[in-house]
Amino acid sequence: MKSCAPLSLALAMIVLIVLSIAIAGCSEGVVSYDILVTKFDAGGHTAWSTKIGSGNQNLATAVTETPDAGYAVAGLVADSPRATAYPRVVRLDPDGRVLWDRTLDLSDVYSVAITGAPDGGFVVAQNINNFDSGKVSKIDADGQPVWNRTIDSALRAIIPARDGGFVLAGSRTFYIDANGTILWNRSFSSTSIREAAGGGFIAERSGVPYPDTSVFYLDNNGTVVWTTPVGSRESGKITSLFEDPTGDIEAVYTFYDSTKNKDVVMYMESEQVTLGRGGDITGRQPIVAVDPLTRTTDGGYAFLAYPFPGSSAFTTLPHSGSSLHFIRLSPGGAVAWDQSLGLSPAATPVSILQTRDGGYLTVVLVPS
Repeated sequence: MKSCAPLSLALAMIVLIVLSIAIAGCSEGVVSYDILVTKFDAGGHTAWSTKIGSGNQNLATAVTETPDAGYAVAGLVADSPRATAYPRVVRLDPDGRVLWDRTLDLSDVYSVAITGAPDGGFVVAQNINNFDSGKVSKIDADGQPVWNRTIDSALRAIIPARDGGFVLAGSRTFYIDANGTILWNRSFSSTSIREAAGGGFIAERSGVPYPDTSVFYLDNNGTVVWTTPVGSRESGKITSLFEDPTGDIEAVYTFYDSTKNKDVVMYMESEQVTLGRGGDITGRQPIVAVDPLTRTTDGGYAFLAYPFPGSSAFTTLPHSGSSLHFIRLSPGGAVAWDQSLGLSPAATPVSILQTRDGGYLTVVLVPS
C-alpha cells in the first residue's frame, strides 16, 4: 500500500485558517471546500474524477492505495467552515466510486493520516491539537471501528512496519503493535518516517516549529543513531524522503525565498539532498518540484503546483490568473510534461501519489 506525504504546506495553511476561524466563531467570507480525487494514467491522461462533498466543509489530509487498486481518503468534515471538524475516511473503488463514507468519532481534529492494515482494514492517526494530543484508531475493511487509543502526542504520519505493527511520527515517535499497544515511545519528534531497507527507520523533522530541517536514522528500538541537518530556513520543509537501492537517502527540501516574491506571490525553491548510509551529505541538486510531490518509479518526480509569474518556477499557493498544473520531472530533473488541470486559483493541492499501475492519483480541495 502507498500513502501520501505529510500534510502539504498549502493544506496546512488552509487547515490553520479553518481552525482559527472556528475558534474565533466567525465564518464571513470563508470558502467551503469539496474534495476532488482524480486518477491519471501513466501518460497523464484523466481516467476518472470524483468529487467528495456533503454540502458542508470537506477537507482531505491523506490518501492511501488499497490492495484492490482502490483508495481510502482521510480528512475532516464539518457542518460549516466555523464548526467542529471531525475525522473522516472515504473508501473509493478502482473506478473512483464511493464505497463508504465514515465519520470516525467525535474528536475535534487538526489533520488525519492513514495507512492500510494487513487484514484489509485501516489504521488512522488523528492529530488533535498539533502539540500533545492524538488518537490512533483501527477500522475494518467496511470502515467500522475496531479499537481506539489516545496518545500524548500530535500524530502527523503513520506507516506500516514489517512485523504487522505501525510507526507513528509526531511530537513524539511511537511504535505500536497490530492491537494498538505501544511497544516503544520516544520523546524524539518527527514529521514523517519510513522503514529503512536494512532495518531501523529513516525520519525527518521539518516545518513549523522546526526551523532546522534534519534527517535522522533510528535503530529498531527508536534510538537516534545519527542526525544530519539539511536546511535552516524557517519556512523549509522536507516534501519527499526516499531511500534508493544503494542505501543512499534522497530528501527534497522545499522553502520560500521572500527576496524573489512577485506581486505578493510566494517564490518557492527546492533541492534534492543526497545522504550516504552514515548520514553524510554527498550531493545537492536544485529541482523545480514543490509540495505536494511524489517520487516516481523511474527516479523522477510528479507534483501539483501553480506556475510562478514570469518564470519557470512553481509555487504551492494559488494566485490570481493562474490554474493548477500537473508536472512530471524526468530522473535528471527536466520537465517531461507540464499540463494545466483547468482548476481555478481557489483550488488547493493536497496530495499526489504514483499508483501501482504506473498512473497517478491526485487529491485537490476545490470550492463547493
